[in-house]
Amino acid sequence: MNRQEKHAALPSVFEILKAAVGPSSSHTLGPMRAGLRFRERLERLPGCRPGGRLSVTLYGSLAHTGKGHLTGLAVVAGLAGVGPSNLAERSMRDIYDEIAATGVILTPSHGFAFQPEQDLVFDRETPAEPHPNTLRFALHDEHGLVAVSAVFCSIGGGRIVESTELAAVRETRDGPPIAARDIVSECLRSGASLADVAFEVEASDHGRARDEVLEHLRSMWTLMSRSIDRGLSRTGILPGSLGVERRAAAMWARLAEGAYGDEIVFPDAARTSVYAIAVAEENADGGSVVTAPTCGSAGVLPACLRLMQESLDLPDERICEALLVAGVIGGLAVAKASIAGALVGCQGEIGVASAMAAAAVCHLLGGSVADQVDRAAETALEHYLGLTCDPVAGLVQIPCIERNAAGAVSALNAAQLAMISGGRDRVSFDATLEVMHQTGLDMRSRYKETSLGGLAAIVDLDRDGVPDRA
Repeated sequence: MNRQEKHAALPSVFEILKAAVGPSSSHTLGPMRAGLRFRERLERLPGCRPGGRLSVTLYGSLAHTGKGHLTGLAVVAGLAGVGPSNLAERSMRDIYDEIAATGVILTPSHGFAFQPEQDLVFDRETPAEPHPNTLRFALHDEHGLVAVSAVFCSIGGGRIVESTELAAVRETRDGPPIAARDIVSECLRSGASLADVAFEVEASDHGRARDEVLEHLRSMWTLMSRSIDRGLSRTGILPGSLGVERRAAAMWARLAEGAYGDEIVFPDAARTSVYAIAVAEENADGGSVVTAPTCGSAGVLPACLRLMQESLDLPDERICEALLVAGVIGGLAVAKASIAGALVGCQGEIGVASAMAAAAVCHLLGGSVADQVDRAAETALEHYLGLTCDPVAGLVQIPCIERNAAGAVSALNAAQLAMISGGRDRVSFDATLEVMHQTGLDMRSRYKETSLGGLAAIVDLDRDGVPDRA
């Protein structure tokens, strides 16, 4: 990709779209990866070192809403050597119960004492430094002294960095972050589509061949499709204190039966909403999903693409192109702002997911990069600016599940508006990302995934665990 000035690399689609376990990329997938990273460090210890006791402390948003996000289960699974790709046969709860029963974390060469109920601490008092999602791992020797420790930050989308690396992530770049206008300019100069340029970026900036990228995209679409299908077939109560009932299966059955007939004003929007809710319920249940760009917003993109594939009879190859386009939009959000609810609120999750889906749908409709795809992404995101992240009871359920449905329908509308609008847009996607970032910085922490403000602050639970308005 020819650029007039040197820019930092656009994040890879492998980073934006990846296999994950719900309910939260920042609070579940990230801590699981942190546990795996610390386990790797333990495995490199000299063979003569005695076992000792492990401890884990969660701070900030992880401490405030971690129990509802299954953060503790994820940390224990990671320490036990289990990642998101290993959970098809074993649940995080089973792993947690096993460790709690034995009181030991085993590695190939060591055994470390660890009792989750005592050694996993949700510290809501100590300020979270240097990031709102911070967790500290420590290995204590026989005298109780810290022999090995590491502090990790979960910075969004399941990405983990050590605290010592955070400043480099924030400040050290090969140049300013790449902008949407740079990519649009390249498309106009070369006559290439956004997907073509994305393939080139994957090759030049990340060393990945086209076949490797396509294989990943096909894998992601398979996982997305399975999460929709599972969500449409499963019933029951979601975990946690709210007692939220799964609705997608019943809603889908009613739509399929035509139970509402002409009462459904926009059938396609209703179908898309049910698809999004199906995935969001799978995520809330700790199931396997694909970050798009996060777990909490995982239902938006697959719902829109399932509708497009069914409505236009599109082959998987076209859907993979659309996933690549969505990955570019998500990558821009990561490069120029954030997708972490604890940093910028839900505008960085549902807002960015809606922008990704809008651009992907617009691409499938044949939209031009400059006048329509960019505009679709901007239109979708601008209407979510300032959206708070306020999960009731710290669970990714209320209002998160329905927000996935709303984000999907908004994406379809944004794509349609972009396709029928004339002339250049007055507000660019770059500008909207900058506003999102600044709005997130200005937003009080109580509205950013701490469950201390917004809906979470005014909804109480009655004695039966049912939400009541305060």
